[in-house]
Amino acid sequence: LSMSDCHAYYSGPIPEKQYHFSDKAYSMAQISGDMVEGLDCPVGASFLQSAMWIQFFGNGTSRSDPSQARGFKLACVFESNGYEGSSWRHTQLLNRQVSGRPKRMLVIRAIGTVGNYDYITEVFLGEDGGIQVREAFAGYPEIDRLYEVSRPPNWGSIVHADSGPRGHLVQNLHSHYCAFKVDLDILGTANEFQVTKLRYQNATSPRSVGQKVQETQRIVKEDPNMEFVATAQAPGIWHIVNAKAQNRRNGAPRGYAVVVGSAPSVNRYSKSHPYAASATFARRHLAVAKRKEQESAATSVTDFYPVAEPLLSVDRFLSDRESLIGEDLVCWVSIGKEHVARAEDQPLISNFAVDFSLLPWNYHEQNPEMVLAMAGKGPETWISATELRR
Repeated sequence: LSMSDCHAYYSGPIPEKQYHFSDKAYSMAQISGDMVEGLDCPVGASFLQSAMWIQFFGNGTSRSDPSQARGFKLACVFESNGYEGSSWRHTQLLNRQVSGRPKRMLVIRAIGTVGNYDYITEVFLGEDGGIQVREAFAGYPEIDRLYEVSRPPNWGSIVHADSGPRGHLVQNLHSHYCAFKVDLDILGTANEFQVTKLRYQNATSPRSVGQKVQETQRIVKEDPNMEFVATAQAPGIWHIVNAKAQNRRNGAPRGYAVVVGSAPSVNRYSKSHPYAASATFARRHLAVAKRKEQESAATSVTDFYPVAEPLLSVDRFLSDRESLIGEDLVCWVSIGKEHVARAEDQPLISNFAVDFSLLPWNYHEQNPEMVLAMAGKGPETWISATELRR
């Protein structure tokens, strides 16, 4: 599991002034600062160091010299304290006895600064084997100036009005998309990709009514035209399974599901747009490809500017249309958000985040956290219906 890149796409006063950033080109680390105990991580967390070899000086110059590298706190690891709520909980109806288990997770958090934005990358390891990946954005967006306003700009939001010589400050409409490489080996490398679709089935007779049904299919081969996007209009489940490893309890193939969480935005640039070729990962939430050593990342730092033939591209990974049955598979997961500015984004934004999860899907025979110690205590005596009505 690794972050592959993050891109930012900004609108402009005219189409020729729109621009984008490949944040990997800024190293995602070399212009960062030490993580702060008590702010970025709880007191007592374990910090992991990395090497920093880019130095900045007071006169505005910088120097890149690996021989002068120093250590800095890039990441931290800690166990959550259970304040996130419960991982499971239930109230028995007859005696109102409450039982459950506080949600505890191992948290890995890293922060990379790329200039105006800080990227807060978090991985939460749950006791049930589930993994949540969360990307939070902090800092400030790019700002443009607008001197005359005949109508509100459609390429951004005025965040500070000034009809004087300084002009109005406009935060450009922009988006953030981050790509993650997820290499799931489900009980070996002979895996396959399955999609469960939920749909409404019409009534089969005049006296009947329609109902929801689920259908699962195997995705046989790679296809760059097959774009998996999480949407409320067509809900479903994407899962990587080992077809030969059946769950002993229900007979289903054991696996893990990829579930997109909050703010499921995708890049809607047309394929002919100058920025489209270098960020094909952002057109979809999920792409599944056969693992290859030469396909190590979703993008290349050399594909920063508009290019017709990028060195690395998710579309290219899928274009050879290789089999996905019984293969070592890689999931390219993209999560992103459009950022429409507001007055409260000044001078710094309130952090916002997007996330996805990797959930055990028929991997266990039951809820594995049910065998761990429980917490909670309900009423010790029976509560009558009369008392409840009060």
